[in-house]
Amino acid sequence: MAHDPHNGLMALLPRLYAFARTMLADPDAARDLVQEAVTRALAARRVPDDAPAYRAWMFRIVRNAALDEIRRLKRPALDVTNSADIWSYDDASIAKITVEQGLATLPPAHREIISLIDIAGFSYGEAAELLQVPVGTVMSRIARAREALLAAIEASSVRPLKVNQGI
Repeated sequence: MAHDPHNGLMALLPRLYAFARTMLADPDAARDLVQEAVTRALAARRVPDDAPAYRAWMFRIVRNAALDEIRRLKRPALDVTNSADIWSYDDASIAKITVEQGLATLPPAHREIISLIDIAGFSYGEAAELLQVPVGTVMSRIARAREALLAAIEASSVRPLKVNQGI
């Protein structure tokens, strides 16, 4: 049986969460951050083999993600007098929310293949090996999943507001 470098991950979760909560002072944000860190770790191609190095690596991932979040929250204040700047700044946020909402409406198989290919960055061949299906099956699944995601996004209720130039 092959050695699983992520073997001790479950035992680390409470400590990772406590660390993230300390850094962010927000329990919900800390849970999200740890989930993101675990996702990054599980998708990593190079993982430390020994337990102390793995633990340090996981905490470094959480720390870096927390620092990114802190920097994001301390972004410069927007100039509300120029509405065009507001919308250009928020386009990425609107896109992220829209994609997240669209993904949430997809069946698990579609979310899985999009997560593997488009989010985790697996190649078609790697995803095929992981799912134990032919590469052609992965290609057709990802095409159908992307079409379904696009349809969900087009049906989304998240829309940029129209800017009234007269105000």
